[in-house]
Amino acid sequence: MSHVTKEVELCAGAPVAFDGNIRKALRWLHSVKAYFTVNAAVYSTDEKKVVTALAYMTEGMASSWSDTFYQLCEGRTAKYGTWVDLEKEFREMFIPANASIVALNKIQKLKQLGRSLTSYIAEFCSLVAVANVKESHVLIHMFNLGLNDDLVNAVHLMGEIPTDFDKYITAVIKIDSNINRGKTTIALTRAN
Repeated sequence: MSHVTKEVELCAGAPVAFDGNIRKALRWLHSVKAYFTVNAAVYSTDEKKVVTALAYMTEGMASSWSDTFYQLCEGRTAKYGTWVDLEKEFREMFIPANASIVALNKIQKLKQLGRSLTSYIAEFCSLVAVANVKESHVLIHMFNLGLNDDLVNAVHLMGEIPTDFDKYITAVIKIDSNINRGKTTIALTRAN
């Protein structure tokens, strides 16, 4: 007697419904691709990937686009085409060709100012992903342009400044934590 094992789909990180918002398109596409990667045994064919991605396009302009896509597929031999083709069409529709330029412009204007370092890092990294900048020395330079002056100065007082972007961010977070701890200690001391 043979046993058929059914692949189990991991639901953690399942994509949310996409409404066609171009500001969220790249993030949504990445979440869909990650979901397919985690569930590779379940989404093993182009047809499964395409149909599933279209099923998450249920709102706004994405819903209309999905409906049109389905209509265009009717009567075709390779009914839904490939995942690569769908991704290409999705990018053409929802991710502007100049998205990287727009992201670079936003990075140049991005400032930490009164917000938390965590918030600044999150927005910076989000924009960098769209801009597709990978070189650590460029990332560090752009990051410092918007970072609060006290943090930039504190980093430059370090003995050895990391040249890897991820290590640099870790160092800045540690410095920021030390500065905040120092401010808290001073405030508590003065209050007593």
